[in-house]
Amino acid sequence: MDRQPSLNDLNDDVLLEIIAAVKHLFSVEERKERKERFYAIQRNQQSLWHEMSKVKDGTASSLSDISRSQLVGPLMALSMTSRRFRNLAAPTIYRSINFAPNEDWWTALGKLDWIANCEAARVFTKSVRIYGPTQQGDDGGGGDYKGLEPPDQIASRLHGNLSILSNLKELTLVIPQPYSEILKTTFESSSHSFESVRTLILGLHAEWIIAKCPNVEVISACDWSWMRYNVNRKHEDQVSTDLIKAAGAAKRLRHFEMHNRWSHTRLDAVYQVMPQIHVLALPGGMPYKAGLEALLPVLRLFTNLKVLALAELRRLDVGFHPPRCGNVYRGPNGHLVRKRVEREREEAKIKAARMVFAKCLKLEELWIGDCVKVTVVRSGYGNEFFFTSMPRPTPHRNRWDLFDN
Repeated sequence: MDRQPSLNDLNDDVLLEIIAAVKHLFSVEERKERKERFYAIQRNQQSLWHEMSKVKDGTASSLSDISRSQLVGPLMALSMTSRRFRNLAAPTIYRSINFAPNEDWWTALGKLDWIANCEAARVFTKSVRIYGPTQQGDDGGGGDYKGLEPPDQIASRLHGNLSILSNLKELTLVIPQPYSEILKTTFESSSHSFESVRTLILGLHAEWIIAKCPNVEVISACDWSWMRYNVNRKHEDQVSTDLIKAAGAAKRLRHFEMHNRWSHTRLDAVYQVMPQIHVLALPGGMPYKAGLEALLPVLRLFTNLKVLALAELRRLDVGFHPPRCGNVYRGPNGHLVRKRVEREREEAKIKAARMVFAKCLKLEELWIGDCVKVTVVRSGYGNEFFFTSMPRPTPHRNRWDLFDN
């Protein structure tokens, strides 16, 4: 009797396609559930994978004791079926290691232990995201963290474990100021630098890590803590100045974005230290000071700028001021109000595009807010603009997608 074909008869390239498809099952389904489940899965499955790697025969039956009562995602479940699937899935499973904001420091220490002892983590990890414990109402600038202080050994062990990740490309550091100061002391006292890191996503008071990443190309300070902190405005100028100065010292920097109250003066500070950048994003929770027009004299100086991202249209002072209350669309003549707002939005988008592309002659791509992309065709007859609605790709866009397998 002929043997029935199985998955093990397929070539590795076909199995990798299956793994890629299964990986997205988690993204689609689990995003619909609470973030607590997100973190529970993320905490369990990487350590579970490490335990599975110790099983000799690698069969599903021999893994039953390990997997019992564990919360796993679809890709992890698939990798439990055979050692071959685990080997193929390892680069995806270990792509990102995350220290979630609702984890305590002792959980973080346990995770550091298996990083140190797991070869797969050392080889395949490309992204580490560190979100320290936070308290409700924290504005990122301090606060009462009594009882949440990290153990004495956390800084040295974190530094040591990051140092052995040879393929680390992205590092996220978003933790409250008191913890950041503790890490800063340890990291700065070491001569080791993270030369493989290309992308930094930073929270408040984390600019010191830039000097430890000499080959960084992308710096983003658009995390939620920047937004909430800047609403508070406490020490805003100093915090912004420190980050801009530190980013300017990164010799290979080509992409910079920072959530801020943008003005001519602040943008000029960026130009003075990083005139070479190709991508510049200027999101802000408040309207630009003096509007978009006030920024144009500085924007035109960025002669290498290819991509520019602005704040939402209503914050640019280009003639778009929609009603703040949605009830106006439900009242008498609400449909007429909606048509007027849509017309004004389209007119303002064209106005903003004309203003920017007229000054930034080498600009190829303009983003208005997070969802409007503008490209241009230049000719002797003038500029023709093309508007596309789509999410703007950013370093931090998927920060809640902590583990999508």
